[in-house]
Amino acid sequence: MRTKTFPAILLLVLGFAPIAGAEVPAGWTTNYAKALSEAVGEQKPALVFFTASWCGPCKQMCRSTLSEASVQQALSHFACVAIDIDEQHDLASQHGIEAVPTFVLLSAAGDEVERTTGFQASGDFVPWLTNGLSSAREAALRQALARKALAAVDQLLASTNAETARQCARKLFDLCAERDEPMVRLAAERLTVLASRHPTALLDGLSDPRLAARIQAANALRVQLGEEFNVDPWGEPAARAEAIEKWRAQLATRVSNPEGSAIPGKSDAPK
Repeated sequence: MRTKTFPAILLLVLGFAPIAGAEVPAGWTTNYAKALSEAVGEQKPALVFFTASWCGPCKQMCRSTLSEASVQQALSHFACVAIDIDEQHDLASQHGIEAVPTFVLLSAAGDEVERTTGFQASGDFVPWLTNGLSSAREAALRQALARKALAAVDQLLASTNAETARQCARKLFDLCAERDEPMVRLAAERLTVLASRHPTALLDGLSDPRLAARIQAANALRVQLGEEFNVDPWGEPAARAEAIEKWRAQLATRVSNPEGSAIPGKSDAPK
């Protein structure tokens, strides 16, 4: 998390400190938690307006763009919150705010979808809001489908059937390729569990066309098999294919001879 000190530095240079809070558009809350709660409750995105009392363009937006009927109509689809960066330093730092005005559009789940910085005339701002709303709705749909897929994975994880394990792995590879970081983390955790039970099921992920899926499959297998697991997810397809087949043979040996070692020369390989 980055810590931004630019407002304080700027105020020192100018030789004054803000004596009043930033101007807030009519109808906007200044309570960040309340806005996110509204976004969740009404299943709509949140729009966060980062502003400051000393910011001329911010005041200009409040008095012109944000008060226009076309903009207010577009804003009716969002939970709107204005954040004074001098009063809420932590939130400004959390969102990596480097200049004001900055508008950050968040999905109902609180993930950033879009952002724009600087004064925006209504002719530019309304299309940005409209496109952002579409992006937020698409993100919400992807998240809903991902949650459904994750629930299906949890049912499959307990199976001892090899084919079921491969189905489970394929679903997890798809989730690992998502742009939703929290969902990717959850999928990666389950891949690690699956690797401890059915490591062979993860080998298919090493030939997945998506680099993100290959990386997560390799990470999970390395946790289970140790540093001697040497399939490079960035490697050339031919080299990866050869390494995958070697590990497939080694893991098959482990299954047929559980008292032996699947890794030549490694007597303490996990059983």
